[in-house]
Amino acid sequence: MAGLQRFITYIHRYKNNEKMENAGFAKIEIRSGICRMEVHIRNVSIEQPEATIYLFAESRNIMQAVPVGNFTSVRGAWDVRCAFDMKELADFGMKMGDMEGIYIPFGEEGFLASRWKEGGILGKEFRIAEKRNDESLKEPVLPEPKADLKAEQEVPKKTEKAESEQTKEEREKAEPEQTKEEREKGVSEKNGDEIPEETIRATELPEEEFFAEAGWERIFQKFRLKLNICFPFEGKAIECVRMQLNDLKEFPQKYWYIGNNSFLLHGFFNYRHIIFGKMEEAGNIKYFIGVPGVFQNQERIMASMFGFPEFRTARHTEYKTGNFGYWYRII
Repeated sequence: MAGLQRFITYIHRYKNNEKMENAGFAKIEIRSGICRMEVHIRNVSIEQPEATIYLFAESRNIMQAVPVGNFTSVRGAWDVRCAFDMKELADFGMKMGDMEGIYIPFGEEGFLASRWKEGGILGKEFRIAEKRNDESLKEPVLPEPKADLKAEQEVPKKTEKAESEQTKEEREKAEPEQTKEEREKGVSEKNGDEIPEETIRATELPEEEFFAEAGWERIFQKFRLKLNICFPFEGKAIECVRMQLNDLKEFPQKYWYIGNNSFLLHGFFNYRHIIFGKMEEAGNIKYFIGVPGVFQNQERIMASMFGFPEFRTARHTEYKTGNFGYWYRII
């Protein structure tokens, strides 16, 4: 879809300007002049009950932060979905293309931040941007010209009928063509799609209406925040999470049947875990479920019969036979 942008940015905790552990992520969607944000923070101890979300742009080593939303803590978790008109950034002398990341201050020593453009992050360099109030930018109001009384007296008065017809003719010429057509068709309602320019206020959105197409990426990011992250394949940047059987309930309901798969249960009860991960093949991101096991020819036949036809060894080796790894299927 033209004009549509979607991306994910990972948020980290910073202490004394040092980058610490991953603290969450944000999904950003830009479409038709509207920016929608979904922010999730986990496993971070923040004493304050509320926090403000800022987008920032760097200028001359100063990071100008613009407030775009607020969220509150619920049982230690921070979640918010908001949206704003990108034209409102112009009030701060900025535009969305200038934005480089997210900044969430808390306390005197720490903050949360992400950056999707190259560069570092220093908390002491952040400044809260102020709205521009430059009177010189406004167009001057010119005084109305004084009427020429003598010329006015010399102009002959028009009859009431002639004046009425001329007024009607001038009014029709001044109206836009679209308005005349709507009037002729009896259309009296105006298009209400335009969003009035106000100060930036985040509008919270219902979860079911936001990022409905995020799919497996959304599920994977949710698991990343609560499960152990691992890279089980030596020499491969394939990120996975170690799962228990009850974690499969987080999948869409049509995939719950996988929890009853005999081959998956066999591998789980032998190694006490399964994995859920993502990999890139031919430029495409694919998500998969992996069952731990050792490559044997008989095991290969059983794995294929139960829907896990692929195998990848945990350690880099020339031969698969006799080596531990994961049987997996793309979902």
